[in-house]
This record gives sequence, structure tokens and C-alpha cells, in this order.
Amino acid sequence: MLKRFTVTNFASFKEEQIFDLTAGKTTVLKEHVSEFRDVNILKTGVVYGANASGKSNLIKAIDFAKNIIVNDLSGIDTYKKHFRLCDSSPKKQSSFEFEIEIDGQFYSYGFSAHLQKKEISEEWLFAIKKSGAKLIFERNGSEITLGTQLLAPETKSRFEIYSDDMKNQSSQLFLTEVASKELTLDAALIINNLFEWIKNKLVIIYPDDKFNGMRSINQDLAKTLTKYLTKFDTGVVEIDSIDEDFETGFKNIPAKVKSRIENDLLKNNADEIIIHGIGNNPQYLTVYKDSDGELKVRKLGLVHGKTIKETFELKDESDGTRRLLDFIPLISKFSLGFTIIIDEFDRSLHPKLTKEFFKLFYNVNDMNSQLIVTTHESTLLDLKLLRRDEIWFVEKGACDSSSLFSLNKFNERYDTKVEKAYLLGRYGAIPLFNDLGNEDGV
Repeated sequence: MLKRFTVTNFASFKEEQIFDLTAGKTTVLKEHVSEFRDVNILKTGVVYGANASGKSNLIKAIDFAKNIIVNDLSGIDTYKKHFRLCDSSPKKQSSFEFEIEIDGQFYSYGFSAHLQKKEISEEWLFAIKKSGAKLIFERNGSEITLGTQLLAPETKSRFEIYSDDMKNQSSQLFLTEVASKELTLDAALIINNLFEWIKNKLVIIYPDDKFNGMRSINQDLAKTLTKYLTKFDTGVVEIDSIDEDFETGFKNIPAKVKSRIENDLLKNNADEIIIHGIGNNPQYLTVYKDSDGELKVRKLGLVHGKTIKETFELKDESDGTRRLLDFIPLISKFSLGFTIIIDEFDRSLHPKLTKEFFKLFYNVNDMNSQLIVTTHESTLLDLKLLRRDEIWFVEKGACDSSSLFSLNKFNERYDTKVEKAYLLGRYGAIPLFNDLGNEDGV
């Protein structure tokens, strides 16, 4: 689970900002909390703010750090990713830190980098225990200090070689380098587990991401989609497929695109290719070879009507139904210990549906999964639905730098009408409009 994320000098964040999912002392909505021996972690976080306040930049900061960890800083676009509204910012380090729970143990992992130079300047990994922080490794420039865990007799020489190798890899993280070795040593286990959590368990969804993890249309998928599309009252009563030959299914598609699809199937010797739309045409379809080797197209079909049933293509559905199809595959992850982060969660969704999705998360989540979203949907600001410590705000302050703060800061009573108070500006983080008056005859 994600306990805390810290960012400095990235996008609209100039000074250090902390997004903290450590649960407060309140005992309300206990099902929203995962309990550990020394600390409790929130399962949800909801971030509010005016347009351009920095909500999406918080998501981008987490994603940016993840990409550097999973890949390599040299291959990441770092151009003007620092805070750009201060002359000194380009010369300063940008820093990112995760505090993460894995198997009941907490770890602090982070790094600092000069983004313009594409150089890692600092990196650290500590195990956080009740007695204090225990060093696993720490990096300063090209020098790496190893903790006692990595200096055990059976691992010392190996990790000293890895450390020495990093002197020529200024854009590579030590964590990533060690994880790439796929060591089976006990000493390397936490490094491998931490890397795998960031790579595979931390899921980030942007507004234009499609059908997250949805695979070929089969009976199980159709059953799942039907269940939730019916629950959310979309008018869809059944999932079907529309099968066509290749030329018919792609009759309005440019010849170059069709040729590329054919070549991909042949070159990769694949049985099928899944396509999430072509251009601005919303589609979910599978191109496959039948038993005779002929190319066929299977499109997602959504059946409407209780008496007279009619099958519609995805392009004929509402934006809200299409957005739900982006989210439904995530539901299977609610009980598998994922941390799911969604930017602009409420886009194209009815307010009642956004509430229902959160309720579904709490009902399905029987493990330490998390759902973190940015949103403008004020109806979620209900202390019967969310705890005070789950509600966060972002607003622009001095130098147009974004700042993060929790509703907990205001010590509101549990019967407070938070939605009304927020819209009235009690907590800030709302748009302020200039009065244009009658300038220029307007």
C-alpha cells in the first residue's frame, strides 16, 4: 500500500509537498482503513482543486517517478519538467519519495535528480521500524553506502561490485539495477518486491486511457461487463459480439492501417490483435485468424432492450457508458492489493454513479487495495461516504506553486455539510473569477 508520496520541484510543485495516506485517530468508517501493527493506512484518497490547480500534476509526479524507476532516466522526457516559474528551479534537484507497505513492513524509497542533466544525484532505501529507520542502501552522487543487510558475508562482494558499476551509470537507479539481476538471495528480496510493487501494483489511469487490462471478448468477460453495466443502469442488458470479415469490419479504415494490422498478425505469428479504437473512432475489437487462416473482426456489441433486443456498437454508446467500460476491468483488482490512481475520475459519469463506484470499491475490497482519484465531483464530499483524512485539496499559492492539504486540517465536525462549505470557499481550492464588468462594451 502507498502510505505517503512526497514531491519537490516538479511541474507546479515548487516546495516539498506531501500526500499522506496515514489514517488519523478517528474511528468512523473503519472499513476504509487497513490496520497494521504500528500504523493504519487509508484505502482511499480523493483530491479536489480548481482547474490548473495541480491535481493532475500530483498524478503525473507519481507516474513520472514510476517511469524513472521502471525504466531509466536517460529515456524519459525531462524537458522543463521542473517548476518553471522560478529562475533558480532549473538548477535545483527534483525529488520523489514513496513510503510503501509490503507484507506488513514499511519502506521509504526515494531519489533526487537533476532533470536537465538527466543525472541521479541521490537515492535511498530504508526499512521503517518502530525503533527507527534502518538503512538498506543510500546513494550520494556515484557513491553508494550499503546497509548491514546487503553487507552480509554471502552477499557483500556481489553488492560491492554492483555499487562500483553504478559509477558509470548516472541516469540509472541502483534499485532498478539490482532488480534487473533477478537475484534469489534473501538480501535482495525487498529490492525485488519493492520494484515489482511499483511496476505492477501501482496502476495509474489517465482520462484517455482505454479498457484497462481488458482482453479478448469471451464468456467470462461478457458476464462481468453485463453484471456491472446492468448494476450502473446504462440500459445495457447483455454483452454480445459482432463478427464480420476483415474487409467489412474495416471498410472505412485507411489501407495503410489495414496493411499494418495484417503484417502484425503475420510477423508476430499471433492468433489475435486487440484494438482500442482507430483515430477518434471509439471501438473495442479483436482481429483474429479463423480455422482457414482468414482474417476476421470481432467487435464488442452492447445489447439494449428488454422486449425487442438490438445490438449496438461501442461508437453508438454514450460517453458515460464508454467511460464505465474503461473502469470495469479495474474492479477485479479491488481484491488483489493494487493501488489504483485515476485522474479526472468523474469525467462523463453521473454524480450518483461516482458514489456507487466508491461504495462498490469498499464492498469488494477485502485486501489492502487503494483507490485514489482526482475529481471535481462535489457530491463525494459527504462525511457519511468519506473520512475527513481521505479528502485532500490542491490550490495555487505564492509564485503559482501548488500546495497540498487535507480536510483534517480544519477539524470539522462529523455532521458538517462539507460539500456546501467547499463550494462556498471555506477550504480554498476553488476557482476565483475576475469581474469583467463592461470592459470594451461587453
